[in-house]
Amino acid sequence: MGSYFSNIKMDDSDIQCTLCSKRDIPNAAVIWCAVCDEKLCQSCNEIHKYLKISSSHEVTALDVYKKLPSFISSLKQTCDSHEEHFKLYCPAHREPCCYKCTTTKHKTCHGFQTLDSLIEQSQSQFLDLECTIDELNINIETVFNNRTAALIELDDQVLDLAMNIKKTGEKIREKLESNEKEILQQLSVVHSKYKAIFENTVEELQTMKAEINSVSICSGIPRNPFKTQKEKDNFCKYFENDHQLSQKNVALKFTPGQILKQDIFLGTLVVEEVACEIPFKKNASLEAAFPLDMLDIVQNIESVKMHTSSQTKILEGKVTRNLAGCTFLENDQMLLSDWSENNELLILDKQGEHLRNIVLDKKAFDVVYVGNHCVAMTLPDAKQVSILDLKSNQEKIHVTFENRCWGITYSENTLFVREYSVGIHCLDLNGTIRETIPVHGYITHITSLGRKLYYTEHTPDVVHCCDLNGTEIWHLALDGRGAPKGIAVGKFGFVFVVLENERKLLVISPDGKKHRELLNEENGLKEPHALVYDMNRNKLLLMKDKTGLTELYDVSY
Repeated sequence: MGSYFSNIKMDDSDIQCTLCSKRDIPNAAVIWCAVCDEKLCQSCNEIHKYLKISSSHEVTALDVYKKLPSFISSLKQTCDSHEEHFKLYCPAHREPCCYKCTTTKHKTCHGFQTLDSLIEQSQSQFLDLECTIDELNINIETVFNNRTAALIELDDQVLDLAMNIKKTGEKIREKLESNEKEILQQLSVVHSKYKAIFENTVEELQTMKAEINSVSICSGIPRNPFKTQKEKDNFCKYFENDHQLSQKNVALKFTPGQILKQDIFLGTLVVEEVACEIPFKKNASLEAAFPLDMLDIVQNIESVKMHTSSQTKILEGKVTRNLAGCTFLENDQMLLSDWSENNELLILDKQGEHLRNIVLDKKAFDVVYVGNHCVAMTLPDAKQVSILDLKSNQEKIHVTFENRCWGITYSENTLFVREYSVGIHCLDLNGTIRETIPVHGYITHITSLGRKLYYTEHTPDVVHCCDLNGTEIWHLALDGRGAPKGIAVGKFGFVFVVLENERKLLVISPDGKKHRELLNEENGLKEPHALVYDMNRNKLLLMKDKTGLTELYDVSY
C-alpha cells in the first residue's frame, strides 16, 4: 500500500494532511485547526468536527491560513513542555502557560489570569488606539491645511505687494529706479526664505501623515502603539502651547516713502512674524492609554468620577429659558443656545461668568464650534442650519432643508446634521451636502469622535454608535422611559448621556456593553437636556436645569 501512494504525484504548493502523513497517505490538507495546530484533509476534518474533544474547535480554510502574516501563523498554541494548550497568562514571566506549568516552571508565580479574560479586558485599549489614530490624523490634517493656506496667502501677498511697488515706481521712475530694484530684491529674499520654511513644514507633515496612516490594527492586535506615541511627540514640536504654533505666519507691509528724502525715495519694506492660532486637538487618551506595558492598564467604567468645578445660574430672559445646546469655544469659553422666544445665544467665560448675549432673528436648538470664531447651529422652525461669525455677529451661510433639523456635530472637517425623518447629512463648511447617512427613529441629539458618530433615540430609548458610513458599531437599549437626549464622548471613548425624564446622567463603556448612573435628581438634576465634553481639559458642561442652571465638572478616570 505504501508503494502505491508513494507513486502519486502532488502539486508542490499542496500542504499535506498531518494525520494522513503519519500513515504515509499523501492527502492534501484543506483546513487548519488553530486549537489542535493541525492541517487536515476533507476526510479527517469530518472526523475532527464530530469528535467530542474537538467538535467546538473553530477551523480556518487553508487558503486563508496561507495568507495570514507570519507573526500570526507562527504563534504557538501549545506548551512545549507538557503538550497542552495554553490557558493561562503569567504576569511575572509575561508569557502564556498551561495548567501543568503552574506546578513546575511557574510554581512560585502568582496572579495568573485566563487568556480569555485577558483578551476581553484589553479590548478597550484597542478601541482607544483607533480613536487616537483618528484624532492624530485630524490634527495633522488641520495643520497641513493651515500651512498650505499660509503658503498660498504668502504668494498672494507677495504678488499684490509687487504690483503695488511697481505701480508706485512707474510714477516716479526717473528718481526711484535704483531704490525700487533694491526693495524688490529685499522682497524676493524674504519670499524665498519663508516659502522654503513653509514648504519644508508642509513636506514634513505629509510624511508624518503617511507614517501615522501606516500604524494599523491587524486581527485585533495593534502592531505598534509606541510608533503612534512617537509621531504624536514629533507633531507636538510644532506647537508652543495647546493653541499656538511655534512657527510664525508672515505679514508683509509696504509704506510709501517721501520723495524729498535723500536716502529712501520709494518707501520701506517691513517684515513681521505673526502668531498663528490653531486649536490643537490634544488627545489625552494617547498619553494615558499606552504606557510601556499596554496590558497593565484596563479602564473600568467604575473608575469614572465627576467633581464640580463651577456652577452658573443663568440670567433670566424675557420668557422662561430652554437651554437646548452648548459647545466650548476658544480660550475655554462656553456658548449656550436658548431655544425659546428669547432667541439668544449666551457666552460664558471659563469660570462660568456671563460675558454677553447674541440676539438672533430665529430660535437656535443645537450648536457646535467649527473654528475661526464661528459656530454652526440648527434652526428647527426655519428648517435651516446657519454658520455665525461670533466676531461680527453676522451669518456667513445658511442651508435650508425640507424638514426640521435638530442635533449637529463637527468632525473630520465635516458638519453632521440630523434632519427629521431623513437621516444625518454630511456637509462641508460651504453648506454643500456630500452624502446622507440613513438613520431612523425619534433622534434629536448627535455627537462625534474621530470617525465615529453617536446619537440618542427615544421611544424606544436606545443609544447608538456607528461609523461615518452609517454602519452600526454598537447600540445600547435602556430600560424605562428616560428619554435620552444630550450625548457627549469623553476620554477613552466613554459616552455620557442625559435622561431627561428620569433626571439622570449615565456613563457608557466604550464598547457599549455596560453603563452606570453618575448623577440623578439628588445631585440637583431638574430638567437636564444638553451637555458637551472638553477632551483637552477633561471637563464636562451639563445643563442641569434647561431653564437656567449649568454646572461644569472635572472628570477623572
